[in-house]
Amino acid sequence: MKRKTNDMKYLTLLIAFVVLGCSLMAQEDNTLEEQTVVIYNDYSPVLKDASRIQSLPVIADTVKTEPKFEYSVMPTMYRTSFIPQKISAATVKGEALKPLNTGFVKVGYGNYISPFAELYINSKRQKNYSLGISAHHHSSFGKIKNYLDQKIYSGYDDSRIEAFGKKLFAKSVLSGKIYFSSNGINYYGYDPKVYGNTDTINWDTFDYVDTRDEVEKQRFNRVGANMAFESQQTGLKHWNYKLGLGYQYFFTKTKDYQHKIDVIANIGRSVKNISYGVDINYLLNINKIAWVNNTNNDMFINPEPYFRFENEKWNVKAGANLVYSAGSIRKFYIYPDVYAQLNISNTLLPYISYGGHLENNNLEYLSTINPFVISFPYVNTSYQHEANLGVKANISSKIYLHINANYSHINNMVFFVNDTIVPLHNKFRMEYMDVDRVGAYAELSMRDLTPGLDIMLKAHYYYYIKLGDSRVLNAPKIADARPWQMPDLDVSLRASYRLTNKISFGVEGYFLNKCYAKEYVEGVMFAKKMKAVVDVNLFGEYKFDDNFSAFLYLNNIACQRYYIWNNYRAQGFNAMVGLTYLF
Repeated sequence: MKRKTNDMKYLTLLIAFVVLGCSLMAQEDNTLEEQTVVIYNDYSPVLKDASRIQSLPVIADTVKTEPKFEYSVMPTMYRTSFIPQKISAATVKGEALKPLNTGFVKVGYGNYISPFAELYINSKRQKNYSLGISAHHHSSFGKIKNYLDQKIYSGYDDSRIEAFGKKLFAKSVLSGKIYFSSNGINYYGYDPKVYGNTDTINWDTFDYVDTRDEVEKQRFNRVGANMAFESQQTGLKHWNYKLGLGYQYFFTKTKDYQHKIDVIANIGRSVKNISYGVDINYLLNINKIAWVNNTNNDMFINPEPYFRFENEKWNVKAGANLVYSAGSIRKFYIYPDVYAQLNISNTLLPYISYGGHLENNNLEYLSTINPFVISFPYVNTSYQHEANLGVKANISSKIYLHINANYSHINNMVFFVNDTIVPLHNKFRMEYMDVDRVGAYAELSMRDLTPGLDIMLKAHYYYYIKLGDSRVLNAPKIADARPWQMPDLDVSLRASYRLTNKISFGVEGYFLNKCYAKEYVEGVMFAKKMKAVVDVNLFGEYKFDDNFSAFLYLNNIACQRYYIWNNYRAQGFNAMVGLTYLF
């Protein structure tokens, strides 16, 4: 069989050569003849799929060996020596202190013959002490017209001088001052219409046109000294204290006088968020009223214990105001002293308070409120209940708002009414009434609202729920009671603008709503309605340099003829110009 297969291979090759040769011959002869080839073959070869050999052989290693190292460090200390070179000591320099002005002098002059002068001198920057002196004077010698077109001398003068000092110790401060003041006024306020038949009055007696010597005058003088010694420690474990002593002698042109001795002793301590202590005040008044030849002494002892808790959110105080009064009437007063304030994100600070206090009425104190008051036996005023509810708001770094609503129950509140015993009714006596009053207060402060602009607005509103009879012994019944000469609304506005480093100016405005004065016409009492007060003032300053400037005040620019007290008309438009020098 193998041989037969080989024969077939040879036969096939032979036939292939013969066909190839004929084909070549046919191409040469350019003839193509049809040929029939029959091949008989019993063998059919089969080819297997080829598999590609990888170009990069990989050896799978089933055993891995990780190297392990063991080592140890044997530290060895080598002795070394270093000798630094000597260098000069470093000098630490602080910021240079800016020079301080030790004082200023301010002088001016205005119409109504109104000189003005002010002086202030203080020692230079010292480590252990401070000394100074100040002086002030403002007066007017002008005249105004009354209802009869008479020119009435309405002059006044106000002078004060004081010397003060302070000595600093390691943990305490000793301070004190001495002073003298004098205030002169003229009783120029009378209204001819209040007398009915004015033919019975000799007006020549009150002819103020040619001279001011015929006007009845009053002068209030004060001379005194006080000193205080107090701690200056900020640590929480220390007791803080303050001891003070003061004396004042008050005397008038009409021979009235008062000796006043005032002693204070305060001691307290703070432990973490808690502070506690007591404030003790002692006051002795020796008063003499010349025209009744009456001398009376008033003594007050006033301890005020307190307890306070304060943290980032709360400020709470609980205490009492205890007053023992030993004068013509001996009495003991107890007033609570409670306060609570909540801090909400340093933006809103709502608060509530409840308390009271005793107000010591005497000629020295009342003359600072109404200088046309007469000397007369006095009664103290007790603010028995004082309740406040309010909120303080830091709207932004430039805007601050304070709103308050309050209620007061007051025993023997002082009101001023014209004294009918005085021929011209141009002096005031006191009328005391028990009062229930509600009020409201608002304050808006805008600092540097726009560069150089500051605005301050304040307003008070009062509503008298009750005006009762006085508690004063043997006081007559008060008919048709009103809050005499007390406006129910007062508003003040001040705005200043710094245009450049040299020029600044501003405006001040005051508004007092209408009020009532108690008057008598032919023996019949009636409530006289006093008009509202609108007073607008302008001011400006020009700096020639850092130490020298000029100022201008324009007061009552609307020329309003308003009354500060019944029958006491204020001066009309007045201007003042002056200079200020810093040294």
